[in-house]
Amino acid sequence: MSAGAYAAGAPVRGLVSVGVVALLAATAGLAFDGVFPFAALLPVVGLAAGAPCVLSVLLYGRLPLWGTVPVSMLGWLVAVSATLFRSEAWLGFLPGPAAVRAALLGVRDAGGRLLTTILPAAPDSTAVVLVSFLVWAAALAGAEIALRSRSVMLPALAALPVLAVAVVLGVAGAGSVVPYAAVFAGLILLLGLVRAARSAGTLAAGVPLLACLVLAAVVAAPALPIAERPYDVRRLVEQPPPRPINGVSALDQVSAWLQNPQRELFTVATASEANLRLAVLDTFDGVTWTSGAGFVPTGGRVPGQEGGGDPVTQRFTLQKLPGPWLPAADRPLLVKGAGIVVDPATGMLAGTQAREGMTYEVTSGIRHYTAEDLRAAVPAADPAALRLPDGPDGRTPPQRARLLAIARRATAGAQSPTQRAARLAAYLRKHAVNDVNSPPGHGYRSVEFFLTESRRGTTEQFAASFALLARAIGLPSRIVVGFRPGTGSGSGSGSGSGGVRQVRGGDVLAWAEVEFEGIGWVPFYPTPSRTRSGGGGDVAEGAPKQAREIEQAINSDSSEPKPTPTAANRATPTPAPRPGGSSGPLVWAAVPAAALLVYLLAVLVVPPLRRMRRRRAAVPAARVVGAWRQTVARLRVAGIPVPSDALTAGEVASLAESVLGPAAREPLTTLAGVANLATFGGAPVDEADADLAWRHFGGVDVLVRQKVGLASRLAHRLSPRSLVG
Repeated sequence: MSAGAYAAGAPVRGLVSVGVVALLAATAGLAFDGVFPFAALLPVVGLAAGAPCVLSVLLYGRLPLWGTVPVSMLGWLVAVSATLFRSEAWLGFLPGPAAVRAALLGVRDAGGRLLTTILPAAPDSTAVVLVSFLVWAAALAGAEIALRSRSVMLPALAALPVLAVAVVLGVAGAGSVVPYAAVFAGLILLLGLVRAARSAGTLAAGVPLLACLVLAAVVAAPALPIAERPYDVRRLVEQPPPRPINGVSALDQVSAWLQNPQRELFTVATASEANLRLAVLDTFDGVTWTSGAGFVPTGGRVPGQEGGGDPVTQRFTLQKLPGPWLPAADRPLLVKGAGIVVDPATGMLAGTQAREGMTYEVTSGIRHYTAEDLRAAVPAADPAALRLPDGPDGRTPPQRARLLAIARRATAGAQSPTQRAARLAAYLRKHAVNDVNSPPGHGYRSVEFFLTESRRGTTEQFAASFALLARAIGLPSRIVVGFRPGTGSGSGSGSGSGGVRQVRGGDVLAWAEVEFEGIGWVPFYPTPSRTRSGGGGDVAEGAPKQAREIEQAINSDSSEPKPTPTAANRATPTPAPRPGGSSGPLVWAAVPAAALLVYLLAVLVVPPLRRMRRRRAAVPAARVVGAWRQTVARLRVAGIPVPSDALTAGEVASLAESVLGPAAREPLTTLAGVANLATFGGAPVDEADADLAWRHFGGVDVLVRQKVGLASRLAHRLSPRSLVG
């Protein structure tokens, strides 16, 4: 197809440009998938990117720009009021005042809400109205510029702010926006190719090249260093303080649950045998263990340890479970349900709505430890987890000295912090009996009475005693109240089958955790197997098989002296790689890929921009000179030398005639004469001369395309010499 024939298809080129603009707006909108769930985002972005482009095409030539814009924005109000706010239309199709106000307020407030909540937002969050507005506005602006302007790249700029907002808001979300940016860059190049290509052959050759380029960028982009540690603008935003949830300590309820063991608390559908934690208690005042958790709303993600452990899914239905806490296997990563808040520090879940009959789903990462990892572990520097409070009168209670003596006696001969913790748990299991009829209480006096006199207690006293004894010898500790995984009910719902399990009051369990540097909180189970008459022995109540094996391995270590880890020889833990972060081979592969991306971007974009600048020069003489230089660049493709001090413009024209044929004589001779006149002549050059020069350039360009094959032209275009033509 000749250049003239291709130019005749300008309306088709405009429609294709609008289609690329819609894809640009959609790509920028889908980059919010770290902010909103992708399934909730897709229909909103699809409508917001496509509808304004269709409206612009239908109204083009029928309404001026000042009429198209309000009609399109009215269409946006109708769309969001019907889909996001589900309000009734006014007069059959117009949004009512309440819907308009809700939409505008949603756009205004969405940014602040998204910067102060755990991402992603809830699937039904109306904050997605911000994405709808931004994408709609970008698609509208880009489509109008594409239809009403001859600019090559300007239509793409409309969607760029949308991508920037997605980057700013999505840093704290899951995933990476970098692949979307790579696709966005490829679509910009495609838009430039569609609007600047002078033949269908160039367009057909360029599209596969751009597709390969975008694919390589999508693969290599996550490995770039900038993708590993992006700056989070939330650091500049004052976050609302986490909201504490007051209620009776879960540890105070253990005894009551044990006295009513058949009370049905909740059901859980899962294939996991992991214990279910309910509450983490990290604060002790001398009488009661409580939680210092602060809860914030979440649309699903629970921050803290993304990618850690084996994923396990559980679906809960609450029955007679009191209190605000919600059970889940440790550690929760994702949660689906209405009215759920989370404590980012501990992963605890709580509900803010009606309890009985409530259902929710949790995906947890079950962490695993090895004896080798724990043997060299060092207690974490956590003063709050070591605190043993004074008495009400400000004096050190006498029980603290007795606790220290018992802890030293229980851990005598231990050669490492983890061995001290393991021996402490074993000591308690052998020292006392698990008796569900024992009185409740876990303060200083209750623990001292349990350890020195009664030696009978429930899992409440065993866990509380371990936590206090551990703190007395420098092990940061806390208490967890939870449940065993329950018993299967129904056909085929036995252990490990993934069926529904019934959890009752008798399944309650308390254990302790010790914090180690670089590892985190490691559970220990100090409660012996349950009995009402004694003889529990050293079998840990509710301890998973892995925990029992690790504790046995640590306790059986040789008692020969081992060097105590110090601050100088502690191994600095290697942080887990961030999902999508870089690794060595990927970084080395990303560097040449990034360089290739930049180079191809330059050779594809610089020549069209240079030609546009020359053609739109301010004075006619500059336009004539630009047409001659552009012609020389095209002649170089056919193997004709560049003019120099020894080769005049007329001589170049003669050489070109010998290569391109007689048809090149008239346009080249005329163009050479006008160029000499503009450069050296004394006579002025007017607009007619400039237009004539560029028409002759078009004729030469057609002759070069007929003479030189597509492969040769493409090779020249990708050559570094095209950057200096």
